[in-house]
Amino acid sequence: MSRTPRLLLATSLGCAAMGQLAFAGSPRAAAATPTVAAGQQTYQKWCSDCHTPPTGPGSIALQRKYNGNPSAILLQRTDLTAEYVKLAVRNGVSFMPSFRKTEITDAELAQLAGYLTAPHQARPTAKRP
Repeated sequence: MSRTPRLLLATSLGCAAMGQLAFAGSPRAAAATPTVAAGQQTYQKWCSDCHTPPTGPGSIALQRKYNGNPSAILLQRTDLTAEYVKLAVRNGVSFMPSFRKTEITDAELAQLAGYLTAPHQARPTAKRP
């Protein structure tokens, strides 16, 4: 094999390997993990009644505060950070109560923050029961 085809083959294999490494660390890959699924369960248990329907008290409060920008529906937000989610859950916001570690553990809170900050294309949407 001459030098040019070997170089092309090596470059192609290198690009394929780098693509696999990049995907493994991407938010889309992380969204399929059990951690994000656990975060979704925590969201459904503690947050979805107030923050998923447009008529939920949390959604109404956020609509009044932001006038639709960003979205009042938490699962449609793209501006949330894990730090803010943790702060809001532990300390409460306005009339939203704070949640103790006996209600939402630190591990569950980290999973919830990961779920709410995952890219919305990769995050499974919570459904109300």
